Amino acid sequence: MRALFVVLSAMVLAACDPIYGVTRHAKVGFMPDPAKVRAIIEHVRGVDEVRYQQIVGSKPLTLGGIQRATEVYTFSYRGGSDVHGALQFEVDYQNRVEYRQTLLQMFQPPPQQWIDATLPVMQRIESRLETQAGLSGLRNSVMQRCDGVVCK
Repeated sequence: MRALFVVLSAMVLAACDPIYGVTRHAKVGFMPDPAKVRAIIEHVRGVDEVRYQQIVGSKPLTLGGIQRATEVYTFSYRGGSDVHGALQFEVDYQNRVEYRQTLLQMFQPPPQQWIDATLPVMQRIESRLETQAGLSGLRNSVMQRCDGVVCK
């Protein structure tokens, strides 16, 4: 029982760490080819470097039993000294796909010049994903959240 209390306390304390920055997200109809996504990002003005990582997440336990693990595709990108972004697709066991682009930091907001430089790059990436990767309607379905920063 004491171990459970320690674990729950740690989870509550970890959830209190402030996170600042910008998040753009949407539900999309499918997971585009990762090689195509990387190529699209690499050719967007303002991006100099792209790193790709695919990980397998947890296996959800449902009433139907243990399900297929969540797959997470992450594309971290940088450009110059001020562009810092991460794009993710998360595919769950029901093949639902969540799209997300972020520029986040814990404990303090990222510098405003990073936000100002990265937001237009995020929007250019979304425009190209819509036209070149077949994610029609992406730009109109993206929701944006800004915490502790000004998004113009």
